[in-house]
Amino acid sequence: MSLDIPVIETERLVLRAPGMQDFEPLCDYYQDPRSRFNGGPAEPLDVGRMLMICLGQWHLRGHGQWHITLKGDDTFIGFAGIFHPMDWPEPELGYSVTAEHEGKGIAYEAATAARQAAATHLGLTHLPSFIAPDNARSQALALRMGAVREPDITLRDKVATVYRHPKMEVL
Repeated sequence: MSLDIPVIETERLVLRAPGMQDFEPLCDYYQDPRSRFNGGPAEPLDVGRMLMICLGQWHLRGHGQWHITLKGDDTFIGFAGIFHPMDWPEPELGYSVTAEHEGKGIAYEAATAARQAAATHLGLTHLPSFIAPDNARSQALALRMGAVREPDITLRDKVATVYRHPKMEVL
């Protein structure tokens, strides 16, 4: 079985399907306390489960998260795309980059490309981002991308701040 996961290229980045080559860099990412906004910190066995879930979502829902790499270097540096667990009210645009790649515009470039690809390839045109109330960097990125704050919701017994991204055209 193969999955039809589009490859998205930007000026500096490649957004591609998750793969086993990402396991060790993902383990490093999930050791960083910053990963608390995305289910971490996590042990390697849990990181492996997350990787499998990421690919499973592409198979079961037809959408998911892309892994971000720099052009010319296939090393995982973050993720951007659609996150939609069974208990989420709708698919959301999620994004994160490793600490060493933060503050360089990579998250913005990747999330913007993922948002457009979600509209063009997947028909998902008006996505929210569900962001932890204390994740100021992610909230600032959502605002920079033109998202508008909506009322908070509760996900898995935690408050999430909702930012609704502008409706995207299907290109």
